[in-house]
Amino acid sequence: MQHIYIIAEIGCNHCGDPVRAKKMVEEAKACGVDAVKFQTFKAAELISKYAPKADYQKVTTGNNENQLEMTRKLELPYDEFIKLRDYAISLGLDTFSTPFDMDSISFLEEQKQAIWKIPSGEVTNLPFLERIAKFRVPNKKIILSTGMCTIDEIHQAVDIILKYEMPENLIILHCNTEYPTPDKDVNLSGIDTLHKEFPGIQIGFSDHSVGYVAAIGACMKDICCIEKHFTLDKNLPGPDHKASATPDELKALCENVRRIEVIAGEGGKRVTESERRNINIARKSIVARCDIKKGDLFTEENITCKRPGNGISPMEWYKVLGTAAVRDFEEDELIER
Repeated sequence: MQHIYIIAEIGCNHCGDPVRAKKMVEEAKACGVDAVKFQTFKAAELISKYAPKADYQKVTTGNNENQLEMTRKLELPYDEFIKLRDYAISLGLDTFSTPFDMDSISFLEEQKQAIWKIPSGEVTNLPFLERIAKFRVPNKKIILSTGMCTIDEIHQAVDIILKYEMPENLIILHCNTEYPTPDKDVNLSGIDTLHKEFPGIQIGFSDHSVGYVAAIGACMKDICCIEKHFTLDKNLPGPDHKASATPDELKALCENVRRIEVIAGEGGKRVTESERRNINIARKSIVARCDIKKGDLFTEENITCKRPGNGISPMEWYKVLGTAAVRDFEEDELIER
């Protein structure tokens, strides 16, 4: 199995606080992730004052403010993102941010960002897709999230991106945008569909479900990456904390993904070195059911199969039946020919 790239989605769970964001970077590093991701936006450019909250946002943040007012509190200033990016890089973490508006794309272009995440809500935004797809930078990757999308909408978005990018530079994320995603809606089998519909394009998984079981299950679906929302405390104010992994959960996710990479193996079926020593202990041989005299014919009444397995294999049963004993055998003694 290939190395599965794990992204800790800090998103806006820093609540607009750079100090908290720095602490999240440190915790994510300690958990064992490959990358941290932020969200870059200007709330007024992203959301109109008439935009309602999602139901899950109403549950987590109440009804006293609209979506625009809620989101303004979560903005991370551009200069603070640069400091956090540089700090995360100094810790050995890949770092990138999802833009949600054209101004934010411009800012991230100025930063020569190489990894670009297209959020689920922008899959049907042609100018947005084209802008990111046309941007040129070395070692560029585009990660396309597909929450709320039909397969036809994904095809349309991919076709637009591939006008300007090579398929090997694109990753499609299976995703559900309900926070948290009910188990019945996670639909890991959708990953199989994406592999079938988009051969030659890597597939990943953005997990918004509770815990990390879904992410572990997705590992066996030939994914290249996992994205998981991350928080220091599920009780912090903000829309995404309840559906995010705590440091303990994120660490467990990372540890279990790395374990799955080993457990998955390389395919085929062979006797492993660890089990080879158990062959003679667990398998059986043909043995004497009772005392047998030299010259007696072997029959189903005087031979049977018992452990250990270092004698004649029971697979030779019919070759042994009817032959004569070459010597005397005591009960339970391995038969010889």
